[in-house]
Amino acid sequence: MEWTKYILSLVLGGCLVVLFGRKENGKDKWLLGIGAGSCLSVMELTVEYMLAKAPWTMVFSVCKGVAFCSVLVLFGYLGEWMQKDTKNGVETELIHPVRQWMEEYQESFSQLSRSFCMVPQLASGQSRGDRIMQERLNENRMAAAGQLQEMSQILVGTMERIYSTREDGRLEAEIGKRLRLLGVRVHKVFFYSPKGQKSQVYVTMNTKRKICVPVKKVAAILSDLMEHEMMPARDSRTFVGQERITVLFVEGTAYNVLYGMKKETRKNEAVSGDNFSVFWLPEGRFYAGLSDGMGSGVQACNQSELVLDLMEQFLEAGFSKETAVRMINSSIVLQPNETIFSTVDMAAIDLYTGVCDFLKVGAAASFIRKENGVECIDRAGLPAGTSSNLFLEPYRIRMYDGNILFMVTDGVLSALPAGEEEEVMKELIWGLAQGTPAEMAERLMEQVQMYGDVMDDMTILVVGLWKR
Repeated sequence: MEWTKYILSLVLGGCLVVLFGRKENGKDKWLLGIGAGSCLSVMELTVEYMLAKAPWTMVFSVCKGVAFCSVLVLFGYLGEWMQKDTKNGVETELIHPVRQWMEEYQESFSQLSRSFCMVPQLASGQSRGDRIMQERLNENRMAAAGQLQEMSQILVGTMERIYSTREDGRLEAEIGKRLRLLGVRVHKVFFYSPKGQKSQVYVTMNTKRKICVPVKKVAAILSDLMEHEMMPARDSRTFVGQERITVLFVEGTAYNVLYGMKKETRKNEAVSGDNFSVFWLPEGRFYAGLSDGMGSGVQACNQSELVLDLMEQFLEAGFSKETAVRMINSSIVLQPNETIFSTVDMAAIDLYTGVCDFLKVGAAASFIRKENGVECIDRAGLPAGTSSNLFLEPYRIRMYDGNILFMVTDGVLSALPAGEEEEVMKELIWGLAQGTPAEMAERLMEQVQMYGDVMDDMTILVVGLWKR
C-alpha cells in the first residue's frame, strides 16, 4: 500500500537520527529528511524499474522524494521555533528566587549610592580651612557613592555569570564515554556560555590508573564533540593524573602575542617609579599595562605597583576595565593620609578578533606600527587619585597580523625634543629593524637615550600580534 512506503521511509530516517544525530547542532531534522526522502525515492525507483515504467515517472518519483525531504525539514524547523517560543515564555514567567534576591540587592546599592550623591552646598561665610574640609568630605562622599554604584554593577555581572553556567547531561555523558577510552574518569562538566563571548568548558577529572594523560588529548576530544577548536586555558595543568583536578578549556584563539620590556631608572635613583603588568584571561583577552607613580624612587614604585596589582586582581575576578579603574581611583581618593597619584595605561587585545581597547588615565601616548606607518593613540586626562569624578574615554582600534604596539611612560617622551615628541617617536619606531619585541624595546630605548640624559624613569613595553 502507498502509505506503508512513507512509514518505512520515516522509520529508516529515524534510525539515522538515532545513530548519527545530535540535537544540539541542529542536524536531526536534516538527517531525518534526507534519510526518509532518499529511502522513498529508492523504493519508488526500484518498483518502477522492475515494471519497466516510462522515464518521466522515475523523474516524478525523485521529485516526490525531494518534496518529502523538504516537508520533513520544514516541519522540523517549525517544531524548533514553537519549542523555543514555549521555552522563552516559561523562562519569562519563572524567575529563580536567587536571581530575584540579587536584583533586590543591586537596587539597594544603587539607591544608597544616589543618597551619597546628595552633597550639601557650601555655606557662605565659612573660613578657608572649613571650606577645604567640607570639600574634602564632599569628595569622600562622591567616592563612596562611586564605590556603591560599582558594587551594584558587580552584582549584575555576578548574576549573569552564574546563570550563563549550565550543565548538559547528554554532552557530558558523551565526553565521559570518549575520555574513558583514554583512561580518564570524568566527574563533572560545566559549560559557560556568556552572551557575546566564546564558550568555556570546565572538566573535573582524573585517571583511573597510575598513568598521565596530556591535557591536549582531552582538548582534541572536546574539539571533535563541540565542533570547534578547544584548547586548555593558559597556565592550566599539562597532564591529568590520579589526583582529581578541574581544567578550563576555551575556544582556540586566532592570534598569539609576544611582549618585551626595557626600563631605565631616573638619574641618582636606585628604584624606578614605573611598573608594568602583562597577563592573559580565559575569555581570550591579553592585557598589557603601565603605571607611573608620582615622583620617583621607592614611594613612586610602591604606588604604581599597588595600582597594577589591584587592576590585575579586579580584571581576573571578572570586572570591566572601567569598573576596576573607578574602584582603584575611589580607594586612592579615600586614603586618610597624603593623596597619591598614579597614571594607568591599559591595553586589552581580543585574541579572537584582534580588536584592542585602550584605557588611559593620565598616561602618555601609545603607538602602533602597521604595514603603512605608525599610528599614535593619545587621550588626555588626569591621573588616578586626583578627583572622585574620574573621566574615562576608552578608545578602540583593530590590530592585524604583524602589528606591533609600543606603550611608553612620560619619561620616554619627555626625553625627546619639546613640542615634537610624538612625531619623533613615530619616526624612531618606523625606523626600527624587525626583531623580537624585547629586541625592539631595547633598540628604541637606546635611540631615545641618544637625545640626552635620563631625567625621569623610562619604561617601554612592546607587544606584537601574530596569526596562529
